[in-house]
Order: sequence, then structure tokens, then C-alpha cells
Amino acid sequence: MVVSPIEYRYGRRQVKKIFDDETRLNYMLKVEAAIAKAESELGIIPQDAYNEIQRAVDSGSITLDEVRQVEDEIKHDVMAVVRVLSKYSGSGSKYVHFGVTSNDINDTATALQLHDFSSIYRSNLVSFMETLVGLASKYRDLPMMGRTHGQHASPITLGLKFAVYLAEMIRHLDRWDEMAGRAFAGKVLGPVGTGAALGEMALDVQKRVMDILGIYPEDGATQIVNRDRYIEYLSVINGISVTLEKIATEIRNLQRPEIDELSEYFDFEKQVGSSSMPSKVNPINSENVVSLSRFIRSLIISEYEAGVTWHERDLTNSASERFVIPYASILIDYATDRLNGVLKTLIVKEDNIRRNLENDDSIYSESIVTILTERGMARQDAHEFVRRSAMNARSKGMSFRQGLLENGIERYLSKADLDRAMDPANFIGLAPIICDTIVKKAKERIGMKDGEQAS
Repeated sequence: MVVSPIEYRYGRRQVKKIFDDETRLNYMLKVEAAIAKAESELGIIPQDAYNEIQRAVDSGSITLDEVRQVEDEIKHDVMAVVRVLSKYSGSGSKYVHFGVTSNDINDTATALQLHDFSSIYRSNLVSFMETLVGLASKYRDLPMMGRTHGQHASPITLGLKFAVYLAEMIRHLDRWDEMAGRAFAGKVLGPVGTGAALGEMALDVQKRVMDILGIYPEDGATQIVNRDRYIEYLSVINGISVTLEKIATEIRNLQRPEIDELSEYFDFEKQVGSSSMPSKVNPINSENVVSLSRFIRSLIISEYEAGVTWHERDLTNSASERFVIPYASILIDYATDRLNGVLKTLIVKEDNIRRNLENDDSIYSESIVTILTERGMARQDAHEFVRRSAMNARSKGMSFRQGLLENGIERYLSKADLDRAMDPANFIGLAPIICDTIVKKAKERIGMKDGEQAS
């Protein structure tokens, strides 16, 4: 019986594989083998014992089914792994799990999972940024309606919209890399973090284990790795989810029929938009990203609580983290990949973008204030002149240009001046240069060469 939709609906296969039960067992066995190897190198257990333990791990004899059967009997997940590993370790069996405790295995295995996931997800982030680089570059000069408070504002460019998102993603990548140097720690210092059972070489054992595994040790552990590390990990994920939702929300808004400037790709031959209204073309992918982003962000609340345990450890973090860490990881990767797909196939309706610019000339009010001030009118006087013109036009159902003319704009500006001030291409400011600057920074950050296309 399948209950969670993450099993059949959400998540990329290679990412879900990292967090499935079979792979989790393999990570745990890898940790047990690394502990035995380090202990043998430091003379704590015999070399032959390590060889037997490693042989058992490599043999494939230890199965999830057998571990589960033992766990059903003894009611302890890690000890079930230890018993089955011991069964296949021959003369090395008496040294399996020597000097360590369950969470030495659990937390170090989690660190390995997150380390491997981090590499995959970083590539996903880079691919997403490459797509934004392409869009910011392609549309750097395309004027479009700016909007503030849901109302028409001064013109921007479509490229600038994407460049703003790209700038956020550069910072997210910085945060990801910084976090990766802190969040994926393991430990093998026993039930209270003293390493007493390993004696004076405990810290040497821990360092060697982490070197073997390619991660780093906890500085000062209790029975568990300190949960501020997981909180930071989830915080970076949450920040990325906010940007994903921000982009997806903009696409949804700009696909509304009364705006109709951007649209998700829709397969007109096969895709169904509604069970009741066959004409519907809905932005379902962007909506899905929004929904998942909101769920992802909710998961950190549980981890904040998990950061507080009684004394050196209790079990209050255990159950929740079995959901929180895999779900947040799998879903942020899936949402990023899905939105990347939306952006790669995004339909940009340039004719509608121009139409919307032409249908509301009041968006040039800032431009008129600017040119009047440049011609010698006090800025506040210019603002009031334009405001009165606009409000008069609005009350009479006239165009903004008509309102300006009725208010005597020709005393200050010629028709040619007015035309230039109301040309969107003349009032996009430094938007193209801003796009170029952000694109250049992004390319340098991700190692993308000029002329290289998004993958």
C-alpha cells in the first residue's frame, strides 16, 4: 500500500534513490565499515576483523528484508543492522559497532545522504541559473509593462524581470555552498559525546572515519550531531523555495487572460485543462511549484523543535526527521527541475506585451515628470501638473495624453518631446545594462562560457 504521493507523483528518481530504505541501509553499512577501518588502522581492533566486516558489507548478503525481520523482533532499527552485519562478519563479528552508539551510525549516514544529494541538487541549481541567463539575455531590451500594487507602473524589460530572479539565485548558490561546509557533519563519539569507549584515540578515530567517508566531524557532539546544522540546511532550501514561488506566481499572473503576456507550454493535441471546461489552459506546473514551495517551508518548524532535546539526547527528533529531511530534499529538487522545465518552454507573447503597453499611456507619468523637471519646472510642480492631468483624464475617461494636452502640456513640451517621453524604449533606463551585469556575474559564478547555451 502506497500512502505518500512522493512515492508515485513527486521527485526525480535519482534523488529519491538517495533517500530510499535500501540506500539508507547501504549508507549505514558504509559507516560501520569506515568505523572498523579507522579502528583497525589505529590499532583498536585487529586488521583481520575489519577485513571480515568490510567483506560482509561488500558481499550483498545483508538485505533490507532480513534487517526488517530482526527489527520487528527486537524493536531497534540500528541494532537490527548491527546484528545482521555481525551474522555475516565471521571472526570480525565481535568488533562490529565497537565503541559507538546508534546515532553515530544514523547521523553520519544522514550526512552522507545530504552530501550526495547536495552534489546532485547543485547541478540542478546551476541548470536553472543557465536557463535564467538565457532569458535575461534574450529579452534584455524588450520593454514591457511594469506593475506595482497590481497596477500599471513605468516600463521595465522582460529581461530585467528574469535578471532579478537570476541575482537571487546567485546568492542562493552562494548560501548553498557555504551551508555545505557546515551542515553535513558526522560523529562517532558514543552515547554522550565523550568518546569514552574508544579511549584516548576517540577523536583520531572520528577524524579518520570522516576522512574515509569524505565528510567532516562534529566539533562538539552530544549523542547526536547538533541540529543547528540541519536547521541551516532547511533554511537555505526554504530561501530557494521562496524564489521559486515568486517566479511561478509571476508566470501565473502574466498568463491571466486579461494580461496574457507569458504562458506555460500546453500540449493542444493531448493535454486536458479541466474536467468540466474543455477550453481551459491552466498554469498547472507553476501552481504545483507554488504548492510544493509552501509545503517545503512548513517542514522547518518541526526541525526547530527537533533542535531541543533532553540533556544529551532523547527520541523526540527521530520520527519527524524521517519525514522532514527526505521530503524537503526531494521536493526542492523536484520543484526546481519542474520550474526549469516551465522556463525552458515558456511562451513569450511579444505582441501582447506591446499591446498592453499601448493600451495604457498613463505608465509614462514618471517619464513626463522627469522631462518637465529637466526643462526647468520644479520637480514638485511637475509632479502636481502631471497628477492633475492624469486624474482629470481618468475621471473623464480620456487617455493620459489627452489629459496632458487638455492641461496645457504644449506650453512646456513639443509634440515631438511628448512622443519621445511616451516611447517605452526611451524609458527603460539602464535595464539592459543591469541585465548584462547580472548575467556576467552569474556566468562567472557557474562557469558558463559566453555563447554557451543552457542545457
